[in-house]
Amino acid sequence: MSKQNHATRSRLVAEGLKSMLINGYDGIGLNSILDAAGVPKGSFYYFFKSKEDFATAILDAYESHYFATRSALFSDFSTSPLQRLKEYFNEAERLHMAQAPMGGCLYGVFGQTATARTPAFRERLAAVFRRWEAQIEGLLEEAQAAGEVDPTLNPQEAAAFLIEAYEGVLIRIKVDGNPEAFQRFKRFAFAALEVRR
Repeated sequence: MSKQNHATRSRLVAEGLKSMLINGYDGIGLNSILDAAGVPKGSFYYFFKSKEDFATAILDAYESHYFATRSALFSDFSTSPLQRLKEYFNEAERLHMAQAPMGGCLYGVFGQTATARTPAFRERLAAVFRRWEAQIEGLLEEAQAAGEVDPTLNPQEAAAFLIEAYEGVLIRIKVDGNPEAFQRFKRFAFAALEVRR
């Protein structure tokens, strides 16, 4: 793919992400995305075979960005493992509250209508959740080794719980824009994780 075509495809993905975060998979209009990206209407199928192919490209770009962001934050050994996890959710709160109520997490947006998608797309989305969960699980194992997290907790189950609760927070904020949902999540989640002193 030429540099120009790659740039055009990237613009379409960026505009598609904005639209899907706000309107969901089924609520997007391809014409408005093409207009916003400055791409002729007949060009969409040059870049993407279908709407699902387009959604997959958006999911890939989104995951790549956030996987790298988490990797960098989680490997910052200047702070303790539990502090890194807290900072991760603090940063997520800052990001999402700056976009509330129009923002959200693409995984949650796609997940809410996943049963209407193809098995291949659902498996792709499930794999994204598994990789996200594995990153948090690794950090929790590190925190257990450091004596910061209850050693009786199952890190995989705890990681799954954190993601599930976090996604619920984002849905609640879309409803009312109230940041208290984040405060509750962090208060109860970290109270459950931390070693009782």
